[in-house]
Amino acid sequence: MKRERIRILVVGLGSIGRRHARLLNERDDVELLLCDCKPQFLTEIQSELPGQPRATFEDYGTALRKRPEIVFICTPTSLHTTMAHQALEAGCDLFVEKPIAVNTPSALRVIRAAAEYGRHLQVGYMLRFEPGLRKVQALVSEGAIGEIVGARTMIGTYLTLLNSRDGDRERVPYSLLSDYTHEFDFLQWILGPVQSVCAASAQLGQLELRPDPNVFQAILRLDGGALVQVHLDYVQFPQRRTLEIYGDHGAIIYDLMEGKLELIAHHAMATPKSFDFGALGTRVDNLFRQQFENLLEARAAGRPPLVDGWQALPSLQVVDACIDSITRECWAIVPRTSKAAQRGSLNADAARC
Repeated sequence: MKRERIRILVVGLGSIGRRHARLLNERDDVELLLCDCKPQFLTEIQSELPGQPRATFEDYGTALRKRPEIVFICTPTSLHTTMAHQALEAGCDLFVEKPIAVNTPSALRVIRAAAEYGRHLQVGYMLRFEPGLRKVQALVSEGAIGEIVGARTMIGTYLTLLNSRDGDRERVPYSLLSDYTHEFDFLQWILGPVQSVCAASAQLGQLELRPDPNVFQAILRLDGGALVQVHLDYVQFPQRRTLEIYGDHGAIIYDLMEGKLELIAHHAMATPKSFDFGALGTRVDNLFRQQFENLLEARAAGRPPLVDGWQALPSLQVVDACIDSITRECWAIVPRTSKAAQRGSLNADAARC
């Protein structure tokens, strides 16, 4: 049965906002509205989208007065909290690109407000739909490599800076961590909560684009005791992204860019089991499509989407702890906040050394 058309406003038409606009424009059940404070971006997106011109707005308040049912917030992270509250007050459901906000207290204000207004909130962790990571999660859950003792994940991507259209990463400290909260999200989804972190960062190399920091590393201690190494950089080109997980019965090695996964048994003569999910670049649009479909299904069923505010919050809490660790040059405890925080106050400060 054909769905009724849903009025959706995409605000922020940088690279990620354009992707959302392009994919939403494919759907015959969406009436698409577009908003950006830069007229050039609005002109460009109109020329890129097939079909009739879409309604465009330079002013967010004016766009909200057109009564969209869902607002996709794809602006710089520093604007998310204010724009989310404005959308909620206008009676809209929310899709907020990751991370929800600049820090945990700001994110909690958005999460609590969405609950108070009775609105749906989805956060853009589309890698939760990635079939290779889903396979990794299933293998770990079923005990395929035994007790987890450690892991390592890495992303290196100068391409993100080359694709950036707003220059925000050059101005905002720790944009590297905001861009790749994906890693902190899928690590905890697969392996469980992070208990504490020890992190360091640097501004290195002589490339033309060089945010501060452009290199980051951390050791995460999980609740179960396993140690996880995380490396992020704005240097490597072409982009690389890998995940390795080690257990006392074997290991999982996954190249996210190539889509190649190996399950290696803890035995000298064992032959690895291989899985091929295809290059991420050929599949990424489908992850965004699945993410949106999940939001529509959640709205229809009256349930939270796969990654709602509470699901997304732990990744931001780890980022906050990493920045705390860098600032104080010591281990930092990751604060825990659950739905119970709606009934009490949040102690947002990481424990001191």
